[in-house]
Amino acid sequence: MIYTITLNPLLERIVEVEELIYDDVNRVVEERKNPGGKGIDVSRVIKVLGGQSIALGLAGGYNGLELVGMLVNEGIVTDFVRINEETRSSITIYQRKKKIQTLLSTSCPPIGQIEVDSFFRKVQDIPMGSYVVISGNVAAGMSGSFFAQVITTLKEKDIRILLDTDEEALKLGVNAGPFLVKPNVFEFGRLVEKSVNEIGEIVEYVKPFRDIVEYIIVSMGARGAVGFSKEGDYQAVPPKVRVRNSVGAGDSLLAGVAFVMSQQGPFEEALRLGVACGTAATLGAAGILCKKEDIDSIKKEVIIEKF
Repeated sequence: MIYTITLNPLLERIVEVEELIYDDVNRVVEERKNPGGKGIDVSRVIKVLGGQSIALGLAGGYNGLELVGMLVNEGIVTDFVRINEETRSSITIYQRKKKIQTLLSTSCPPIGQIEVDSFFRKVQDIPMGSYVVISGNVAAGMSGSFFAQVITTLKEKDIRILLDTDEEALKLGVNAGPFLVKPNVFEFGRLVEKSVNEIGEIVEYVKPFRDIVEYIIVSMGARGAVGFSKEGDYQAVPPKVRVRNSVGAGDSLLAGVAFVMSQQGPFEEALRLGVACGTAATLGAAGILCKKEDIDSIKKEVIIEKF
């Protein structure tokens, strides 16, 4: 079973207008609400792929109730810890004529020690042999070493952890030795404290981590991703598509990777499906993740090269 962890979930509201006119009434032509957050996105894409996962996280207030309810309605199993503060929310305003969007977001709620302890106990109950996707940042009030503590604890139970985070949480998490890490190229640059852009630079700077982490994927947007493992090192290049929205592309990539690897599929195939999912996620409007037909179509055109 795949478990996903989202410590900073988000209740997203997306409104579309033809054009935003200031100091006037603007008619909304389309409105959507979505449960958001990096681990939640992973669970939603795994569902699209035909897989199952259990979404873990922290949720509070009316926003938290609505968010969890949406996930349940989508057929995703949830096991969230209730917190005292209100789950954060956002409003995205998309202007169709100008093809631009504006994001308004509330702050992340602070998490108390009792809530941290409750969540950690829940994590400790994850059964042996599971796959756990840790995505996003630690919540306000939590130690930057929290993910590293989770990784260290779960490794003792033969649980494979896939980590996608940034800055201090990534540095400490990598040193704890997860099964897989998936930074994007900018997050990887912050990890190695270098300016990284070219594949040759990634190949060089990834060397110190290869004995610590079994699988490493660095995503590079429209250029695809590079993956490193004992099975081989690969570059996966997607076909060119018309990008409408890139939010959630990295989470979608990780979902495809987790889906294949949880079925003991080869790393090359995991990278291929992951890049297809990430690319498919860029085709829709804000808040809309991959469609299965787009994933299947793009996957046939993903080019994998071993180097």
